[in-house]
Amino acid sequence: MSNENSIVEYDFLFENGRSMHFSVDRERAEKLDDTDPGHAEWVLLKYHRCEDCPLDEAQWKYCPVAMDIEDIAGQFSDIFSYERAEVRVTTNERVYLKECDTQTALRSLLGLVMATSACPILSQLRGLALSHLPFATMEETLFRTVGAYLIKQYFNYKDGGNPDLELTGLDRFYQELQAVNRSLKERLDNAVEKEANLNAIGSLFYVSIGVTFSLDDNLRELAEMFKMPGPG
Repeated sequence: MSNENSIVEYDFLFENGRSMHFSVDRERAEKLDDTDPGHAEWVLLKYHRCEDCPLDEAQWKYCPVAMDIEDIAGQFSDIFSYERAEVRVTTNERVYLKECDTQTALRSLLGLVMATSACPILSQLRGLALSHLPFATMEETLFRTVGAYLIKQYFNYKDGGNPDLELTGLDRFYQELQAVNRSLKERLDNAVEKEANLNAIGSLFYVSIGVTFSLDDNLRELAEMFKMPGPG
């Protein structure tokens, strides 16, 4: 059951005075009402469905992620990615404020919505969503993702399992994540008038590529942070 502590508010104020408000419940119900016939065609589960999607079409008429982002995609469909906005993100713990291009803020919002969706693949990011960091850099995303994965391996070890310290499972997960983002981008290719949504989804896709293909290199760079000083 959700509570007020699970709500994240995104408020956009554009230079032309236009404003938008989005409220994301990080603990919302896993299954949405997919009986509404008013959804767009690109929201159908079978429309550019992910190759490894485990959902049963007999139980899911629509893609749960697509349903979650349909309203957002519609509101941003006539906005260019480079348009500037002041964006306020409010959680129960703190408030974040950033002036940036639409793509940066939309990527942050979509990342949160997607990670808290009922998608069996993206929902593996729910732990990160519960400690959502808006406008995260690649380095911050890497740090938080690997850290969360290693915490999971610690509990696996405590339960008598074999911890994956080589991060093999994390690499495999990001391969799956790339496929999901690619399919979502194909869906949105047919849904927008301009490219803000496409660039936001595309940048999420490139983030997943970056974390996957440069995991070892990036971790070597982070290693400098953990080197203990030698004896003087």
